[in-house]
Amino acid sequence: MFLMRTLTELDAAALAAFLQRQPAEYMAYFTPFSFDELEIAKMLQAAQADLYIGVFWQDELAGFLMLRGWDAGYRIPAYGVVIDQASRGLGLGRLTLDAAKTICRLRHADTLMLKVHPENRAAKHLYESAGFVRVSTDPRNGNLVYHCTLT
Repeated sequence: MFLMRTLTELDAAALAAFLQRQPAEYMAYFTPFSFDELEIAKMLQAAQADLYIGVFWQDELAGFLMLRGWDAGYRIPAYGVVIDQASRGLGLGRLTLDAAKTICRLRHADTLMLKVHPENRAAKHLYESAGFVRVSTDPRNGNLVYHCTLT
């Protein structure tokens, strides 16, 4: 069975395990928060407008997406995603991106932002094919900043 749902603090252990089991080279540029279970539980519990969504296949976490920045007062939410190594290449990345765009439209956001490492060619191709345009480079880490207009 396939399911996408908002994660709660009760999912902290599963999300921490999911993130920690991904290959280090895959996760090298995904550093939005600590992968510690207690820190994840606090983050999930504190979320109000920000969303942390699990993608489940047969009751196992196959992917994770987040839309955040709203709780910090940003008008443009930031999208982030991790797809399990065993589930990559099956279309889950595009599915989460489409879901994120739909959620943003429902919340009347007119732009969605993401950052990607310059060497992540597959992700850049996906994002550009989905309508994202490079707008800048993050001076802190060299990641490319992309925006997608949703209106």
